[in-house]
Amino acid sequence: MPFRLDGRVAWVTGGARGIGAAVGVKLAEAGARVAVMDMDEDALASFRARMASENDGVFKTYRGNVCDEASVAEVVRAVTADLGPVDILINNAGIIRDRMFRNMTLEAWRTVLDVNLTAVFVCTRAVIEGMAERKFGRVINTASISALGNPGQANYSAAKSGVIGLTKTLALEYAPHGVTVNCVAPGATLTEMTRSLPMEAKKRFIEKIPLGRMAEPDEIAVTHLFLASEEARYVTGQVVFVDGGVSCGF
Repeated sequence: MPFRLDGRVAWVTGGARGIGAAVGVKLAEAGARVAVMDMDEDALASFRARMASENDGVFKTYRGNVCDEASVAEVVRAVTADLGPVDILINNAGIIRDRMFRNMTLEAWRTVLDVNLTAVFVCTRAVIEGMAERKFGRVINTASISALGNPGQANYSAAKSGVIGLTKTLALEYAPHGVTVNCVAPGATLTEMTRSLPMEAKKRFIEKIPLGRMAEPDEIAVTHLFLASEEARYVTGQVVFVDGGVSCGF
């Protein structure tokens, strides 16, 4: 393993499945102690069952709402007590509420911005000052290829564009304090949600990808691992598109 995170504590939001779960596993394999937070208790239970046999003691799971300051503060207190102060934050939690703009409700707009953008603000604010005091920190946010625009995703695209702007601003503000802030922007990825799509829908996705296939979650997670590592200490304020070449066409 070229990138080691021995002794580091990582907190992954939306970490019970999909890309978040893959990121947690990668960080744990590199030596980190990993706090997995999710709203879905069933998903957390399934994650614990999958991890228990071979990763006992490496992972701790926490149920919490990334949009709620009190819930986030409670989780951070628990993580600190159980594992230690957070060194690495992976802001991965996200949802979609897709529909064309003419049919989009204000509720769908606000909900998607809350979970995909405001939650990044809430979770980051809960730990970044502690990182700055300790002169070490890694904040890795999740954007999307949709940040460049995607029909039917005005709310999601706006939120992910906002994540990129927030990432760059925090990178500038916290660079003097030893904290790097970067962003991973995945393209179409084979998660639980996309695996259940009809074959015709998957085909439409794949036709737009120069590499000719969707990503596996592990292929996204390895980028998070690099950005969390000591080898990435001079990388901050960057957006890494992991999309099979789709962004080349923008």
